[in-house]
Amino acid sequence: MFPAYFAPQKNPAEVTDLNCTFMLKKKEVHIISQIVIKNIKMNKRVSVIIAVAMLSTWSLSLSAQKGVETGIPYGHGEDSIRCLDNTLRYLSSYENRDFSTALGYWRQVLDECPASSEELYIKGESLYKELYASTGETAYIDTVLMLLSTRTLWFGNKPANDLHKSLFLSGLGENATLYTQQRYSLIKEVADSFPDHMDHYWSVLLIEAAANAYSLDVIDTTEVLAAYMTAMGTVEKAPGSNPASLYAKAGDKIDSIFRSSGAMTCTSIEKIYSRKIGENIRNTVLTDKVFTLLEETGCTGSGFYYRIAAKMFADNKSAQNAVRLAELNYSRNDTDKALWYFTEAYKIDTSKTVRSDVLTRIASMELEAGKRQDARAHGETAYELNNKNGKALFIIAEAYAGSKIGDAFDNHSAYWVAVDYLKSAKAIDFSLKEAADEKIKEYSLLFPTREEGYYRGMTDEGVVYRVGGWIGEITKVRFRKE
Repeated sequence: MFPAYFAPQKNPAEVTDLNCTFMLKKKEVHIISQIVIKNIKMNKRVSVIIAVAMLSTWSLSLSAQKGVETGIPYGHGEDSIRCLDNTLRYLSSYENRDFSTALGYWRQVLDECPASSEELYIKGESLYKELYASTGETAYIDTVLMLLSTRTLWFGNKPANDLHKSLFLSGLGENATLYTQQRYSLIKEVADSFPDHMDHYWSVLLIEAAANAYSLDVIDTTEVLAAYMTAMGTVEKAPGSNPASLYAKAGDKIDSIFRSSGAMTCTSIEKIYSRKIGENIRNTVLTDKVFTLLEETGCTGSGFYYRIAAKMFADNKSAQNAVRLAELNYSRNDTDKALWYFTEAYKIDTSKTVRSDVLTRIASMELEAGKRQDARAHGETAYELNNKNGKALFIIAEAYAGSKIGDAFDNHSAYWVAVDYLKSAKAIDFSLKEAADEKIKEYSLLFPTREEGYYRGMTDEGVVYRVGGWIGEITKVRFRKE
């Protein structure tokens, strides 16, 4: 059954005489049909009338059966004449853009001779698209989909028609959840069941449909990954895919859509690229690409990221690659291996700036581990190598702040020196200003009190004073503001 909006109109007269004088052969009907169709296209009305008259004569007293009942494209007897005539009429009206009239005749052809030609479905689709465009009624979308299913019923080629449905939905129903799901399901089924029908064009549409479905919570990241793998598998299998080929360009497009879909995860990156890197371990371009992907996706804590970093260091023993591995090992609480890579970085690059940076990172690691004196020592050396290294001074300040070097006054006096270094750090590196100002405000509240100073014989601010213990720094007396 078809929806009401294209339900066929029944003709009242049906020929029922079964005692026909002769039976019109299938081949003869086909010949006459072709004559009529050819003349329809040539717009020769006179020839069509002659052909129809001939058919009327031949079919006198024939059994009137529809094409839908007999399997013969145009049916038998008067039905065949009527079908051909209605075909002529709807095509003529269609060409004149009289779509309302065309639709009436088209419905009768669909009802009585649905297997007459595929053009019937092509024109029908066009008619209902026009109706949708002019009315916005989504019911016409469903009608087009049903037409394509009926076309498959009579003429086969299900994969091509399903792909056509998916393409149609991408243009008209992409923002509706139901149509988005249907669009993805159609193209996915073709990709799974009829992979030979998938080329570079349809592969791109597959990942587009998956990304759109994911954005509407129709499918999850696993489904998007599967669509990506299928699409890329198609374009990568294409013979002779050079960078300028359609398949290579499609591959770039598929990658781009997947990366921007929001469905890319650490697991999916590893699943996609671990095998590729394993098969071509010397491909530095691929390695760099994957490494960037992992960083962009926030996957720096994954085991796959560490393996890529180790490979990059093996290929290029630079200080940068060594420092990266050092920090990764430190984040894994493997301080011994972290220190080894830091040492390697220090050995590899002898430039003062790089060595200063390496020592600063070591100092930061030691400070976090509570090794204040070691952090101070490496911070000082880092600053000596590069007197524009404000971070080194910041680390020294943090090493001093909170140090236990004696009684309450001694411990509080350590904050004098910490603030001194923080002021120097932000003066050298303006990017540290905000963080340094916050620390200065915090540490100023921890200066010695006037009472603590009084018991040390100090009553005036600005007096030069040497902080004791392992700090041993010269500073000036300041009291806490109370």
